[in-house]
Amino acid sequence: MMGQKSGQIKICIIGIGELVPENYLHKKIDKYIDFNFIYDLARPYYSEMGRKSVDPVFMVKMMLIGYLYGIKSERRLVEEIHLNIGYRWFCGFNIEDKIPEHSLFSQNRRRCFTDSKIFQDIFNQIVIECMKKKLVTGENMVSDGTFIPANVAWDSRYEVTETIQKSTVDYLDILKKELENTSGYKKPPMVIEEKKLLKSHTDPDCCYVKQPRKKGLGYLCEMTVDTSNGIITGVDCFGANRRESNIILKHLQKQQETLELDIKHLTLDSGYDVGAVHRGLELLDIIGCCSSIKFHNNALKKGFEYDSAKDCFVCRMGKELAFNKLIFKKGTFHYYRQECIDCENLQHCAVDYGRIRMNASSHYGTMHRNRKRCLTNEYKHRKYCGQFGAKGPFRFLNASIN
Repeated sequence: MMGQKSGQIKICIIGIGELVPENYLHKKIDKYIDFNFIYDLARPYYSEMGRKSVDPVFMVKMMLIGYLYGIKSERRLVEEIHLNIGYRWFCGFNIEDKIPEHSLFSQNRRRCFTDSKIFQDIFNQIVIECMKKKLVTGENMVSDGTFIPANVAWDSRYEVTETIQKSTVDYLDILKKELENTSGYKKPPMVIEEKKLLKSHTDPDCCYVKQPRKKGLGYLCEMTVDTSNGIITGVDCFGANRRESNIILKHLQKQQETLELDIKHLTLDSGYDVGAVHRGLELLDIIGCCSSIKFHNNALKKGFEYDSAKDCFVCRMGKELAFNKLIFKKGTFHYYRQECIDCENLQHCAVDYGRIRMNASSHYGTMHRNRKRCLTNEYKHRKYCGQFGAKGPFRFLNASIN
């Protein structure tokens, strides 16, 4: 005969964890990461008096769920945790527990954690725990930047004129000192200029950028990922009008100092193909693999060759164009200027008042070494790992914020 459920209510005693499968993502996270360290980090922000607050570990785990599953709305996040058994178990809520209101997050950000580094400290400690469990090794890393649109209305924009001091880019302190000690270095002149910028009344920290593939008010998020398990090791956020190549070295140096992370190999796209970046990676003891840009004024196109042993260019007549002096021009440093007045190939070369001017990065040797690495199979392998091991988190970041 036809079966029909009686609908009689039964009382069962069962642990909520037994309803969560062993291969569930959050069970794997819980297996490797002990979140109890958060209590020590959060204790200075809570008073010894008054009612007990929501457990800070619960709050961090709730935010982690929102990130992992791209739940941008805090209202919806609370609803999802209320309905999902796996989410409840991971956050530490039982079936009968009431999930905190969505205002928990905004009020804590506004009242308790304003101008604090607690979220950065929590992030760093989790990465350190991953390093202890060998989930992060530093053997193969990738870094990239992504544009994050600000959550503001276009009508909230306003124009402001700021007086700024134009100067060269400060990539890295040790790199700057090395350049200042180079023969022929002259301190660039101080130039004061006025610049018009777009700001937002809603979010005064965001900046305006206009590029072929990104336009609007927002931020530049620089991120580094260990490709072995796709774990993010570093995140820094800047105004959208910054360049990725200008911030990458300090971004990496901070990870080395705060995490004591030994970054061995780093893969970058062509947006970082700058001589200062290549030299900075060497000073940080990192082997970089950066996709190369084909410069239109490349001296190698005119028959010149680069002698890495002597750090000089050699023309087709065999004459060495040795390093002469640094030339400051438009905020970047260029070098190589050598006289070749009697050369029979003078017409073939670029002429400037009877001289040959070789404009190249002041760290061209490091760029040359990078280009040689780009021709190896090892580079292709690391680029492959970067595309499939790290682009996932970057793709997820874009999906979760757009």
